[in-house]
Amino acid sequence: MNAVRSPVMFAALLAASPAMALQPLEVFIRAARERNPDAQQASANLAQQNAQAQVALGRQLPGVSARATYLRNQYEESVQFQGETLTIQPLNQWLGNVQLTVPLIDLANFRRIAAANTNADSFARTLEATRLAIEGQTVQDYFQLLANLALVATAQDYLNVARENLRLTEAKLRAGTATRLDVDRAVAVVEQQVQQLAAAQLQVALVARDLQSTTSITPDISSAQELSDDLHPEAELSVFEANLPDVPSVAAASAATRAAQQQADAEKLALLPSIGGTFTEFGTNAPGFSPSRWYWQAAIAATWSFDWTNVGNIRASDAAADASRAHELRVRLDAGDTIHRFWQTIAADIAQSRSARAQRDAAVHALEQARVQYRAGTATQLDLLQAQRDAFRAEVTRIQNDANLLNARAQLRLSTGRSLAP
Repeated sequence: MNAVRSPVMFAALLAASPAMALQPLEVFIRAARERNPDAQQASANLAQQNAQAQVALGRQLPGVSARATYLRNQYEESVQFQGETLTIQPLNQWLGNVQLTVPLIDLANFRRIAAANTNADSFARTLEATRLAIEGQTVQDYFQLLANLALVATAQDYLNVARENLRLTEAKLRAGTATRLDVDRAVAVVEQQVQQLAAAQLQVALVARDLQSTTSITPDISSAQELSDDLHPEAELSVFEANLPDVPSVAAASAATRAAQQQADAEKLALLPSIGGTFTEFGTNAPGFSPSRWYWQAAIAATWSFDWTNVGNIRASDAAADASRAHELRVRLDAGDTIHRFWQTIAADIAQSRSARAQRDAAVHALEQARVQYRAGTATQLDLLQAQRDAFRAEVTRIQNDANLLNARAQLRLSTGRSLAP
């Protein structure tokens, strides 16, 4: 089996296959990862969560507070002491203090800090998962747009063929070798192809708009592109499944589970006392019996509290952790199913594309034979019209199957957590 291609090689291959009209796939992918509203929202959510993690850390770092007070007293009070006048309360009194607070032991909040950081990591993984999902939508729209452009070109070609058949039938009518019924049938086929062309053009406009909304880039749809694949088989399924733990959605769910468990641990640790220390420097113009206007105070305090809400918080956090574990399992199963689905889809698409190409070649050859025989008078007009319809449908099937195959190859790599952006 072929080795797994790297995302860079795969993106380069996809970018090189189109001609110069429609922009390369990597252009749309890069724009979608940065400009898409879902990606911008996920990025903002990550920034918010990082800020909340900083807040949780800041609560447990040493802090400084200051306070200053001015008092205007109605009376001034003083006493005589050893021949000196000590002012107990001046008319104009000021006092202030600067306090340094240092948390020493607070196991519950320390665990909450770890939970906040783990949760931020989960949001970072979620951002990448969102970008990969946006890439998936971009890739699907891109290859569908290529298919629709090819369908427009094919519909236009077969419309020209139908008009040529109409002119040939009208010439036969003038020569007396065809009937008016033959001409009416040829006209009906022309109008049917006109409808096919209009429907294909509508799909081009709709998918191009979807791609523009996803990426903020206007696709250049001035000409059709060639869709092709070398029909090589993919590596074994186990090669892709080995990347399952690194899939961003799985990693995000795993980090969310760890954060929920850390939060549950914090609620249990809240039953233990916390210990903190303070150091305060005081200053006043009325020190009273103190020997200086400036003096300090140091303290260590232990705090403990308990009420029934602690029990409720513990039970709630344990339940949240259990729910998070169940969600992680669901995400892991979904990611594995997605990898399996796209791998199996590629195997089926390869067979369908190979068969569709053979069908197209046979149908085109049959159309050429029917056209030659109709000109020679050895085939009926119904034979020619049927061969034309068969050839058109075979080409449409071939185009869509090739687009589906290319899209499935890209989606398989995205499902394993590998971006197609260089």
